[in-house]
Amino acid sequence: MLRRITEKFFSLFIYIFYKQIGTKFRTDAFKFFWDIFFVVFEKAGFRFDVISSNYIKLYTDLVEKEISMAKISSKDRILIMGCGSLPATSALIVIKTKADIVAIDTDQRAAQEASQYFKNLNLNGKITVEHADGLKYPVDEFDVIFVLHGVRQQKEVLNYLAENIQDKTRIIFRTVCDEKGKPSGKSLDVSHLFSVEDCVRSEYLGSVDSLLLSKK
Repeated sequence: MLRRITEKFFSLFIYIFYKQIGTKFRTDAFKFFWDIFFVVFEKAGFRFDVISSNYIKLYTDLVEKEISMAKISSKDRILIMGCGSLPATSALIVIKTKADIVAIDTDQRAAQEASQYFKNLNLNGKITVEHADGLKYPVDEFDVIFVLHGVRQQKEVLNYLAENIQDKTRIIFRTVCDEKGKPSGKSLDVSHLFSVEDCVRSEYLGSVDSLLLSKK
């Protein structure tokens, strides 16, 4: 009974906040508030299965599109920056592609919780979680790198990646785009660093778009 009530409440909240508000106000001015909500859900989801299972469902649509867009396969070595306490993206990629993943976060507690989450799902054999700074982490051995929307220093991280990745490395950058599919806000302009190869948009995460970038 409690589980059913929780699921209904969660579904209603997601519908109102993400599908209604998020799709109508697509602007990076709300990034601070979006980040807070994501962190709250991740912290709660780590402790309650009913929340984590529904939270992961939010990302399924976007992750499937990203996998297709970047042609991710089991042969790829993937780095995910900003995995958080409830690493939905990492879990979904492993489940759907069987690729090897390294997930990092600057929050030590979040990294520890993410590691425990993967152990609970029996995915720890395919995923390595590290407490690390994306501005210092070695990136030259990865085929695909995700810069998630919750990364606070996106501009600095993208500059670091542009200088240190291999020419064939694919970058998946989650950000906020305008109606033409271009990043909103001058601080997120990546045109001088990368070529934008493609873009996908989630049906459920109204404020988040995903860009496929390649090194210029």
